Amino acid sequence: MQITNKFNLPEIILNFAKSKNYDSGKSDITVTQLIDSPRIVNLRKTHAHELSQDISEMLWMFMGTAVHQVFEKGAAANTVTEERLFVKINGWNISGAIDTQVVEPDGVIIGDYKFTSVWAVMNDKPDWEYQLNMYAWLVEKVKGLKVKSLQIHALCRDWNRRDSVKEGYPQAPLVSVDIPLWSMEKREAFVIDRLHQHADADTTRSLGGDLPLCTNEDQWRRKETYAVMKTGLKRASRVFDNKPEADSFAAANKDMSVVLRPAEPTRCKNNFCRVADFCEQYKSEAV
Repeated sequence: MQITNKFNLPEIILNFAKSKNYDSGKSDITVTQLIDSPRIVNLRKTHAHELSQDISEMLWMFMGTAVHQVFEKGAAANTVTEERLFVKINGWNISGAIDTQVVEPDGVIIGDYKFTSVWAVMNDKPDWEYQLNMYAWLVEKVKGLKVKSLQIHALCRDWNRRDSVKEGYPQAPLVSVDIPLWSMEKREAFVIDRLHQHADADTTRSLGGDLPLCTNEDQWRRKETYAVMKTGLKRASRVFDNKPEADSFAAANKDMSVVLRPAEPTRCKNNFCRVADFCEQYKSEAV
């Protein structure tokens, strides 16, 4: 990955960005890679020397690093911070770096800091559940300690006090979100399934075959919606999840029409995966 500086920002920022080389130790795959799309992980490996990122796009990464360093200074005596654990299974070395482990007499509380959006806190985030349960699997597998709960400590970068009266809206810009804890059997089965998917993708690519397609979840596709538009206006009057309700609302009001808003692959379209330019699936779907 090449780090660029398109806007001629101070050299100190560029140097810091270049020094932040991610070190996963002697692991074949990390937890974050394991839960990600095998297609994306494989394309990133294949095109690593062609990928680039500008430091102007790395603000939230910088902020996340700063938060980790500041909060680490406040760790209590029973809290383990920034520990990377390793497990070898089916010939793969898996590792995961856990932000916090609060060790109490009846079990461990695993925590992870996220610089994120209010939307992420208000809606289901399956990858948070996957990630923290994989950390729980590592802790119990490596350290033999029972994990009793999982938490995301969310720092909501777009929080607005005026909106905090809305139902479901976070009451503060920093909130802890409880994550469902799976059984050890479910975690183990998930790990094996994901390893098989990544191994199959690696084998397929090495033999010159087509990589498995990303799922809607991998592509961050939100479901399609139906916008009811008033003639002459650009903003929708209402947005519905299904067409019959949209048609009914439009029929009950004057000068209204229904416009389908397709479920766009947000991750691909904005190249959040970093490999959209090399992805045949995205190119074929974008036609």
